[in-house]
Amino acid sequence: MNVQYGLAEAGDYGELIDFCNYVFSHAHSPTDFPVLLPKLYRREYFTLGRHYTAREDGRIRAVVGAYPLCLNVLGTALAGRGIGMVSVHPYARSRGYMRTLMETALADMRRDGIVFGCLGGQRQRYEYFGFSPAGLRTVFECHRTNIRHVLGKDTPPVFSIRRLNEGDRELEDAYQIHQSKAARFERDRGKFFDILSSWKNRVFALSDKSGFAGYLVCNDTAIPELNLKNPALMIHAIASFLNHLDRDRVSVDVQPWETEKLEAFAAFAENCHTGTAQSFTVLDWQPLLAALLRLKTASGQVLPDGEALFRISRGDNAAEDSCFRVSVERGRAQVSPGTGAIVLDPLRAIRLFFSAPPWASPVIRNDPFLRGILPLPLFFESPDGV
Repeated sequence: MNVQYGLAEAGDYGELIDFCNYVFSHAHSPTDFPVLLPKLYRREYFTLGRHYTAREDGRIRAVVGAYPLCLNVLGTALAGRGIGMVSVHPYARSRGYMRTLMETALADMRRDGIVFGCLGGQRQRYEYFGFSPAGLRTVFECHRTNIRHVLGKDTPPVFSIRRLNEGDRELEDAYQIHQSKAARFERDRGKFFDILSSWKNRVFALSDKSGFAGYLVCNDTAIPELNLKNPALMIHAIASFLNHLDRDRVSVDVQPWETEKLEAFAAFAENCHTGTAQSFTVLDWQPLLAALLRLKTASGQVLPDGEALFRISRGDNAAEDSCFRVSVERGRAQVSPGTGAIVLDPLRAIRLFFSAPPWASPVIRNDPFLRGILPLPLFFESPDGV
């Protein structure tokens, strides 16, 4: 048997899509990737990502996809790659194909100066490759009853809601709201509708007497993204949504740095919980930590003065360790090169910097400075998932 590893080319589109549809349909439920994720798997977008393949005698037997991401935090662009479409033919498992393809994808990320990678999937499966659940998101559960008690049952809707289709003019207004956010994953304007409508989502515009007021992305029972020109009107947006779709309740994701949204939902939602955002790996710690520290202060948190020295050790090669100093002086945060007093492996470091209890490292409990600055507001919005 002849085994070959390589990158898929444009001409491999049909074969690769058929293969991955089969593997995911066999393992889970019927899957059609171009329908599920048009932002990645429309034919014209296919070559924007990297598709690492293993072939046996010319036939695809495993695939790992790596897709470009860019996290923009207060104007700082951080290059990332999302891992997806991880597929191994059921008759070709336990031959090491997934491990080889994942390791190749990660090696290319390091070569190309990528700051972080992210994916969704079973935790332990991907911790072998340096990914761990991290980041924060708060999910609010909002009931029609909550709104009735706060606004009164006879309060007329503030917003009208209309479902958007590709090419609608309101998409430009929605795009501009997205672009104005302090932190966001960059989205190509030409693919904006495909991004919002991936994962079986629908896109709605909200309008008031003045015209376009915001947009939301929903899948009936959940709203993974809701952006308004005036965040104080979140309760009215939820009231209008529930009325429009005749629902009794909906859950809404809010990111950790969105303080106005958090305050608005906390005032009326039935309950909330905080969970991890995605599984992340970090390849270049200093720029990511520096950007998220700035985002934390920009969101209104006052950071205590102090410093901590870190070494993130991969264990097998000291030359690849990351050593840096995190400091705050008079509210100004800085991440700079420095020798490491606190030594962590990459998985423990991800949990330390980006996760809330109960996964918090004991390092936090022993250091008042770190308790004052962590966790950092790493986040991920569902429509950007791969």
